[in-house]
Amino acid sequence: MRLEILTPEEIERIHAASTEILAKTGVCFKSNKALELFAAAGALVDYDQKRVRIPESLLEHSLQTTTGHFRLWNRGRDRLIDLQDGQIRGHNVGGCVRIFDFQKGETRDATRNDLEQMTTLIDALENIHVARPVVYPKDFPVTMWDIYTAATMLQFTEKPYGVTAYSLENLAYVLELTSVIAGSLADLIAKPFIWGSVCPDSPLSYSEGTTNILIRYAEIGLPVAIAPCPISGASSPVTLAGTLVQLNAEFLAGLALVQMIRPGLDMKYTARPMPMNMRTGNATFGSVEMGMMSAALVQLAKRYEVCSDSYGLGTRSKGLDEQSAYEKALNGILVALAGADLVAAAGLLEDALTSSVEQLVIDNEMLGMIFRAARGIEFNSDTLAVDTIMKVGPSGNFLGDLHTRTYMRKEYFQHKLINQAVLDAARDNAHTIIKSHQPLQLPERITQEIQRIVGHATHSLSTA
Repeated sequence: MRLEILTPEEIERIHAASTEILAKTGVCFKSNKALELFAAAGALVDYDQKRVRIPESLLEHSLQTTTGHFRLWNRGRDRLIDLQDGQIRGHNVGGCVRIFDFQKGETRDATRNDLEQMTTLIDALENIHVARPVVYPKDFPVTMWDIYTAATMLQFTEKPYGVTAYSLENLAYVLELTSVIAGSLADLIAKPFIWGSVCPDSPLSYSEGTTNILIRYAEIGLPVAIAPCPISGASSPVTLAGTLVQLNAEFLAGLALVQMIRPGLDMKYTARPMPMNMRTGNATFGSVEMGMMSAALVQLAKRYEVCSDSYGLGTRSKGLDEQSAYEKALNGILVALAGADLVAAAGLLEDALTSSVEQLVIDNEMLGMIFRAARGIEFNSDTLAVDTIMKVGPSGNFLGDLHTRTYMRKEYFQHKLINQAVLDAARDNAHTIIKSHQPLQLPERITQEIQRIVGHATHSLSTA
């Protein structure tokens, strides 16, 4: 079952508008290395303005090298996941700094213990398939949140992990951590259980640090996600179509750079278009317009044969209430029915500032329902059940029939929280999982090496 926000003609109009902007206005890449790469490939480069104008021919050549795959392994590197295999999957929100404390009914700063508990939950929840840095604890050094969070989460989940690095120096430590787990950097790249993610500076700009990190991902051959996050009406046009054109241009510029360096590298389209509340100036993660644009981006990703990762479980609500329920449900079903490869933001509250263990459990349930809806109704001679209906006949009963026993679990989503007081059930379920679920532990020599690397990073980067 598929929902199309854009017609094929509208998809091509957005693509044409994006390519026109790239060719005529261009994008700033504040890295001399990127400017040199583009110039060598035939782009028009203004070194003074650090602006690259990308001809359509160069862009089309880059698009021809995309693979139609986004392949990741689990941490133990014995299970391969291709996120573009046609199955819709989920992942948690990334980058929150606060926790909603259900017992107190208020938010507070996240701690290391929160991160460990939430990562344990992520490892156990069946509808969250890959992980992002769910919270940045207050008790970690702010300039090294990326290193400390990766070091913690990689010890508490086997699931693939999306890296956000603050600098090339910090990325070197994250790669050292993951290489220790894999055996070596070469082993990591051969079977990657992490991917790299970068975010352009809307409108139409990549900072020096972001660009150099993107280049590093491409050089070593790590799967990469490009995540434009424009705020409509502030850092992109207020119109939905205009925001789609701009962020698509930003994505395509990054794709071109990556594919010039490493043709055929797996890529993910991870845009986060956020409408601005014109009364408050805040970005709104739960608005229906964000859901609509996110669904449209799924169609654009399919046009380019890259993995689509769309925010579906966003909300403006600060707590576990009716608002979070209807915003998440509406936008989640929009992106899922559009055919997203990943439905993002499980656990999100308060415009991605806050997360919650209870919300993670509720969103895991919601993802299951969304995935079931997206699967649609199966039609074949057996599911039409003509023979069964005729056998049971008028005034009969299907409860004891073999057909019912065969299909009842496959046809219907099996709820875990419904029919209970949902918030109480979510809290109890979360705490039960945290107490009982034991993520597969790394060998002690690996955990000791992780501690050594984190200690060295702390000393080196804090004194630099």
